[in-house]
Amino acid sequence: MYNTHITNITLSIPNDIYRLMRRYREINWLEVARQAIIERLFRIKASRDGLTREELAMFLEIKGIEIPKVELSAEKELALLSRIKERERVTMKRLKESEGR
Repeated sequence: MYNTHITNITLSIPNDIYRLMRRYREINWLEVARQAIIERLFRIKASRDGLTREELAMFLEIKGIEIPKVELSAEKELALLSRIKERERVTMKRLKESEGR
């Protein structure tokens, strides 16, 4: 389970948008904003740095997505581990290149 400590933020929107939002009171606009922020944040992090297992698990939990557990053959597991190691190698290379800038 992800860290449940909560931090509050203030969100400013134009008055015209707020008036429209009030017309649809059945919508939990705070939850809409929270979900949009979470999704955007994880998409950016995933594309730039990749996600850790913990971050992916947190994202899936927040989105209410369950992934069925799949048993892999030894060959498929080794191939998957090889792809993971290659992705880590590329990530480390990018980090080293960005440090040199």
